This record gives sequence, structure tokens and C-alpha cells, in this order.
Amino acid sequence: ARSQVLYEDDDVLALNKPAGLAVQGGAKTSHHIDRLLSAWGEGLARPRLTHRLDRDTSGVLILGKSPGAAARLAAVFAKRRARKTYWAIVEGNPRPTFGLIDLALAKIGAGDREKVAPIDPEDPKAQSAVTRFVTVSRAGPRAAWLALRPTTGRTHQLRVHMLSLGHPILGDPKYNTPASVEASGPLKLQLHARRLILPHPTRGLIEIEAPLGPEMKAGFARFGFDPREALEDPFERPSQL
Repeated sequence: ARSQVLYEDDDVLALNKPAGLAVQGGAKTSHHIDRLLSAWGEGLARPRLTHRLDRDTSGVLILGKSPGAAARLAAVFAKRRARKTYWAIVEGNPRPTFGLIDLALAKIGAGDREKVAPIDPEDPKAQSAVTRFVTVSRAGPRAAWLALRPTTGRTHQLRVHMLSLGHPILGDPKYNTPASVEASGPLKLQLHARRLILPHPTRGLIEIEAPLGPEMKAGFARFGFDPREALEDPFERPSQL
């Protein structure tokens, strides 16, 4: 796990979570991040999760190195004070090239069949969910590289929002269309938590960026995207591609 460290101080540990690694253990999950954290010790010394990433999503994961730091960091996420930027490769080209998706979500089904789906916001099960998106680059009509900024943190939010927009994230085994399955080929989920800016538990803001893992590198190579094309913050000046 120490090879995945992006940033570490007395309060905060930031890891570049590999795709395929669950954040927490479940009924069928033996390989998860909690087990790796024993490298930092047990009991009070063990870093604590402060937010979640889907198992197949790679990128920045923030942990607190003490109970107090973890509680303060968890509150930052709960109060939506963390600015998150994800990178995704989606099927097709969204039109317009940037915008905001405000679509309530709810969990349906159970166990392995559980999914998240759009729902009437008046439904008692509904959770509000808001995502901003901007196109960074396009590979002809087949695929586009997007920056995504969720202002809420719902389960599978980005994946369901992009499916509902008609441009599913490539490599998604759960939220897809025949066109996205065909465009994906052998790719794994093309979703990466690229950057997080958030208040540090004891001082100022910290900004943490995660390099692409092998799954996203495969997608960038397949479609000819170059990570250097992206602006530091694509949402500041969304261009009309």
C-alpha cells in the first residue's frame, strides 16, 4: 500500500486507489483497502476511511491518521466542502459539451442485483444528486474524455448520470448500452478520481492529484488522449469543442 501514497502528514493520508480494490470489505470481498491499512499499524494508529470510491474506480482516496482528523475530514465530505474532479471516457459526444445534471437517484433491487436508478425527486427514497460535466477532448464521434464534478456523493452517481445523459462511461459492466459495450472493447471502467482540493484538518487547503492507473492508461491509449491536454481546472473555462 505504501507504493500508492500520494501525500502523507501527521493527520492525512492520501492514496491512489487501484481499480478493482474495494474500499470496504463486504460479503464477497476479501481484497479491500482496510486490509492494506494494517501497514500503518493497528488500533488508533490505523488510518480511517473518510469517504468512498467504487471498487472499479481508481484515484484519490483520503484517510485520517487519527480519530479526530478522520472525523474532521469526514465532515468536509459530508458538508460538500471537498472539490472533486473525476476523469471519465464516455461513449459518443455529449451535446452541449458541458452542463449540469440534476437528477435524483435511488437504490433498487438487492444483493448482486442492486442498482442505482433515476427517480422522481418527490419519492421518499429519492436522494438529490448533482454532477457538472465538461468535455476535455474527443476521439471523433466514438468517445469523449470528460471531466466530472459531483457536488453530491451518491453511490454510482457519475455512472448513472452519464448513462441517463445517453453517454455511458466505457467499460462499465453495470450501467451500459449496446453502443458503449461495443466501444469499450476490452477496457475496464474508465473512471478515475483525478484531483481533490479540500480543507486540511489543521491548516489551509490541500490539493492532491492521482496519476492514471493502467486501466485508464489503456483507455487513453485506445482513443489517443493525452493527459497533458487537460486544464488544471477544466470547469473554470469550459470551451465549446
